[in-house]
Amino acid sequence: MIATLTLILSAYLAVLSLGDIYLLLAHRRHRIRSLDLERADTVPAVAVPERLPRICVQLPVYNEPTGVAQAIDSLCALDWPPDRLEVMVVDDSTDETSALARQKVDIWARRGCNVRILRRADRTGFKAGALQAALQATDATYVAIFDVDYRPEPSFLRRSMNALMADTRLAFVQARLDFRNRDQNWLTRAQGLELDSHLAYEQAARNWAGIPMMFNGTCGIWRRAAIEDAGGWSSRSLGEDQDLSFRALARGWKCRYLLTLSVSGELPHSLADLVSQRRRWSTAATQNLRLLPLRLLRHLNWHQAVAFLLLSQFNSAAPVLLVTLAIGVLATGLLEPQFLGLSASALAAALVLIVFAKTAGSCLAREALGGRRDARYWVDVMLMWVLNAALLPIAGLSFFKGLLGGHGNFVRTPKAGV
Repeated sequence: MIATLTLILSAYLAVLSLGDIYLLLAHRRHRIRSLDLERADTVPAVAVPERLPRICVQLPVYNEPTGVAQAIDSLCALDWPPDRLEVMVVDDSTDETSALARQKVDIWARRGCNVRILRRADRTGFKAGALQAALQATDATYVAIFDVDYRPEPSFLRRSMNALMADTRLAFVQARLDFRNRDQNWLTRAQGLELDSHLAYEQAARNWAGIPMMFNGTCGIWRRAAIEDAGGWSSRSLGEDQDLSFRALARGWKCRYLLTLSVSGELPHSLADLVSQRRRWSTAATQNLRLLPLRLLRHLNWHQAVAFLLLSQFNSAAPVLLVTLAIGVLATGLLEPQFLGLSASALAAALVLIVFAKTAGSCLAREALGGRRDARYWVDVMLMWVLNAALLPIAGLSFFKGLLGGHGNFVRTPKAGV
């Protein structure tokens, strides 16, 4: 019986991996044309200032003193007509962050920048609550959102708004996240490659193939009408970005991913901080899978819908399936030793398929970003898989927490301010 269940779970995991095979083919098919189109669409806009829309750039902050001043500097330096730009620091802090933010805001306000601080009475709804309060405090047509550790180039708005204004059905545009400290240590190297694979392979291929993708919580611009049409920001899950994305897409809105437009941020440099971050991410992914509005499938072709469902299940359930399969193989060896070889082979085959698909995706990401696949790259690939294996138990426990309705507090990932 245990061997049979192990075989069934291995087959299920292999089927879920077909979503990645679909993405590999989509990335290969669409990359050249999509990148050429994107480069044309992100040439900095030259327009009569009076015809440009009003943008509110929002910076949600909670106890982040090491980076808040630099973040305000970079946002206030964005190249957009001053009378069409508002910078809003949404500060829920309870430490010295508030005083540092106030000092920097006062400096920029004296220079003529339209910048202000929004304080709430309490931290209800965490980041989602802060963003909803910020939305209600402005009448801007578009809302750009950045976390404290991200530093956009001054041309960010002029490059990204071209694509957003050109298509009235776009809910948001998402820039690619890059990382300043990826070479700090082996942990940041492994994370950097893993996230490059997600951002330059998976998210890019999803968007090019018409498969729903999520807003990354930072470095993107939302159309206000899309946020309001989707019901606004909600704190019902720890992944408010994914939740709003899927609700907007279910209403018929679209999104655009800008691979060639990057914004540099910071990776957790310690294992403890990374575990905290991944625990929140994994819980949020499972919560949003449970809350997924399936009506968004009506806006997809059948193959896009199948790929989306396979990817959604894989991204949420793969860690717990792998842990369960490993336990199943051990139990088979103890209780049904005659089937041990078959069970181990099934698990090994599923693992080989996963490693092949994800590593091939990493190679495509590297190619899209113009990087070399040299010896150092392959060392980083091994580090990436070691990291993924080490985080499996964390992701597995978080899966059950999200599945069973556990919410928890939104814990920001500490950053060093590099």
